[in-house]
Amino acid sequence: MTRPVKLFLIFSFALLFLGGILVTAWALSQDVVTVWVDGQPVRVVGEYNTVAEVLAAANITLHPADLIYPPPHTPLTAAATIRIERATPITLRNQNGTHTYFTHQTTLTAWLNEIGLRVQPTDQIYADGQPLPYSQLAAAALPQQIEIGTFVTITLYEGGQQKTIRTAVPTVGAALVEAGIDLHLADLVSPAPHTPLTANLTITVQRAHSYTILADNQTIPTRHHSVDVLTVLNAAGVRLIGEDYTRPPANSLLQPGQTIQVIRVREAFRLIDTPIPYETVLQPTDLAEIDQRIVLQAGVPGIQRQRLRVRYENGVEVSQEFDEEWTAQAPTAEIVGYGTQIVIRVLATPDGGVEYWRVVRMRVTSYTAASSGKELDDPTYGITASGVAAGTGIVAVDRTVVPFRTFVYVPGYGIGFVGDTGGGVLGRWIDLGYDEAEFVGWSGYVDVYYLTPVPPVERINFLIPTTLP
Repeated sequence: MTRPVKLFLIFSFALLFLGGILVTAWALSQDVVTVWVDGQPVRVVGEYNTVAEVLAAANITLHPADLIYPPPHTPLTAAATIRIERATPITLRNQNGTHTYFTHQTTLTAWLNEIGLRVQPTDQIYADGQPLPYSQLAAAALPQQIEIGTFVTITLYEGGQQKTIRTAVPTVGAALVEAGIDLHLADLVSPAPHTPLTANLTITVQRAHSYTILADNQTIPTRHHSVDVLTVLNAAGVRLIGEDYTRPPANSLLQPGQTIQVIRVREAFRLIDTPIPYETVLQPTDLAEIDQRIVLQAGVPGIQRQRLRVRYENGVEVSQEFDEEWTAQAPTAEIVGYGTQIVIRVLATPDGGVEYWRVVRMRVTSYTAASSGKELDDPTYGITASGVAAGTGIVAVDRTVVPFRTFVYVPGYGIGFVGDTGGGVLGRWIDLGYDEAEFVGWSGYVDVYYLTPVPPVERINFLIPTTLP
């Protein structure tokens, strides 16, 4: 072995020896504490000032009912010993519900005395699920769970799930609380929460669903266990009136979270007036001259009224339909008086003045016997309707316009005898007769003067046509 190697080995051994001395010195300076937990030792090494610091270093958690010797605030001494006696948990179920206690008692009777609970001979007692006769109560060891009281077995249905429960509480509501079931105000419990419990009772919890109601320009969130539209609306204080309806329809089944829209329906009437034309009635009046007309009574249109039924949904018009129709106001006829007053006037002519009692504007034409449409060998050739021969001075008229066999004056023609009618001469039309050698062709319009004497009233047509042919 070479010299350098030997020197290295000697140096290494020296370091190890020195390190051992230092470690031993450090270990001797540390506290060694033994913590007894329910008879089992736990060694804790370190520098600590109090019992609490040792327990924290050992990650030992305590229940308030656990016993510690010495107490946690006690200063730590060398080679200290800490003892922990854990409290034993025991669960009690009775008519007041389920509660867990921690105790250091070892017998059931001692623990019952500790919590001040008196057991009656008639009480049912179950220790860890096994029946315990009252006579054996004094000798019974402390169980993990004890049931004392009159217990019944009930069945709970919720959300399609079934659960069997043994309980000593008195009512349905207390049983639900004991089972950890929280209820919303709208949830349905059957039987009602105040119902006393009986053996083999079945309790059904029907959870309320969330819905949204849109009605009267409001958004109303609500909850209800029913899926019926009308039931949900009524519970929220929303009523359907008259023709009101909902979407979805009232007879449909709701889904959780669905929105119910209320359609408010209102009907009103709309009136439409249509004028009824009035009629004009003519009647004679001596307040006006012949061929003049005056209004004796003004006409007033009537009113034909139609009523429509108008439908509004949420304030918006959606339809209208006919409802009824009637005459709201009858028309008032216009009464026009046609003049019957005869006034005789004088017309100056080249041959002197002539008296006339009526002047009418007429269409004018002229004719001769040859243009009357009859053959020369016709026995009636040239004979007019009055029996006189056709020719100059004989005029043809519509006898409903000009009294037959009277005289008229036509400017530019002269006086004519109304002795012919003519098959085509109708209305306000005069056909002037001429001899063949004197024929003058007429066309256009001319004023025709009815000459005196005035014929009897029954021969006068006061309502001749108002239009020219």
